[in-house]
Amino acid sequence: MHAFHTLAYLDVEKSGSTYVSQFLRDFLDDDEVWCRKHHELEDRPPAGRLHVLSVRDPVDTYLSLFSYGSQGRGGLFGRLRDAGHGALYDGTAAGFDRWLDVVLDPASAAVLDPPSYHRRGVAEHTGLLSYRVARLAAPRPDRWMRDVGSPEEFVAAYRRHHVVDVVLRNERLPQDLEALVLRDDLSWRPSRQAALTAVRAQQRLNTSARLDSVRGFAVPADLRGRVAARERLLGEVFGYDHRHRTPTSESIQARSRA
Repeated sequence: MHAFHTLAYLDVEKSGSTYVSQFLRDFLDDDEVWCRKHHELEDRPPAGRLHVLSVRDPVDTYLSLFSYGSQGRGGLFGRLRDAGHGALYDGTAAGFDRWLDVVLDPASAAVLDPPSYHRRGVAEHTGLLSYRVARLAAPRPDRWMRDVGSPEEFVAAYRRHHVVDVVLRNERLPQDLEALVLRDDLSWRPSRQAALTAVRAQQRLNTSARLDSVRGFAVPADLRGRVAARERLLGEVFGYDHRHRTPTSESIQARSRA
């Protein structure tokens, strides 16, 4: 979480969070209170503070995680490697298919990242990526997750407890950031126009070298359905279901300049 007095950014992993956090540090006209990557909210968030969450298509995220791990990088790669699954990161479509089976399997929760996914006992009811969103977007996850007994209950509990005011979608990050800058309840330095100019100047780039852009890397035909079955929160709350396709080439990496 990246907290200011007027705004808290809930920085979900692999959603463009490094860029958003730096952009806020450069341009939001407010004092920084606290910043720790991917950390959960306070038990009682301050009243009147705006809560901003970034999300990303789960299929796109899983492809990115596999590509990143195939370069020997990332916390998830390290945990899976240490658990004996390092060979899955072979950079092939077949390897990705096998890797995805492992990551989507609730029985693998103990070796996934973050460790709290297993500790809180919700892996039977939600996929890893939906969990990552939920734990950052709703205070006191230990308390509300312990009463969840089904995928439907997980989504319903999230809806009751989340504090999200603004959603930034990775697929349209410049547009969503522009809308944030245009809000009347936030101030920007050196000016609102300077922040808008910085947003509009960003170029759409792939976040990293993506294996699915390589000729011959064909993702499984049932990929989106398999992911949607586990990532119900991202599907039902944010619209990333098996009927929704976001072009993988539209993921964004940008650099904020003051």
